[in-house]
Amino acid sequence: MRRTLWGRASSVNVQKVLWTLDELALDCARIDAGGRHGRVDTDEFARLNPNRRVPVLDEDGFVLWESHAIMRHLAAGAGGPGSGQPRLRARADQWMEFTVTTLQPPFLALFWQLVRLPEARRDPGVLRARRPELDAALGVLDDRLATTTWLAGDDFTLADIAAGSLMHRITDLGLADTGLEALHRWHRALGARPGYRAHVATSYEELRRA
Repeated sequence: MRRTLWGRASSVNVQKVLWTLDELALDCARIDAGGRHGRVDTDEFARLNPNRRVPVLDEDGFVLWESHAIMRHLAAGAGGPGSGQPRLRARADQWMEFTVTTLQPPFLALFWQLVRLPEARRDPGVLRARRPELDAALGVLDDRLATTTWLAGDDFTLADIAAGSLMHRITDLGLADTGLEALHRWHRALGARPGYRAHVATSYEELRRA
């Protein structure tokens, strides 16, 4: 099978898929797209994803977009975490949805203010409003991880990739309270995984606006 992933390596949503591919030991070519690489505004890319966003996976003409959908598809095809265990998969899905609905929105808002915008254009009101939302989401993760090794239970799953892909930037920007002991224990465990080190714990300097 010929597998191609469209997306820039500095995109956190692309990083989720790259990490998943690494965990599943799947080969995949990657085409830079989005951000400074462009391509997403072309007619060719719009035929792949009408939303003109990355990541997009192409498997011999089968095209799929949305990072979590891609992750689930890859794991199902490769017999990855949760395959054959409906309740484990459902619990992982729960935390993947939590990432999309509750954790990622305030993180992205803060990341945009602190990294993507020059200091003169930052909005203190956004920082004040979104920081408590991120703190609350991290608190939920910490409470969960105080009782279990990984988000879905005793087994590493796609949920840990989905939420864990945000942790390098969250901690690097000083957005995770030092009192969240279980969260930081989990983050250290994520950091021991080769896929995290290769695709997530990377520089995001190209995204900064001076």
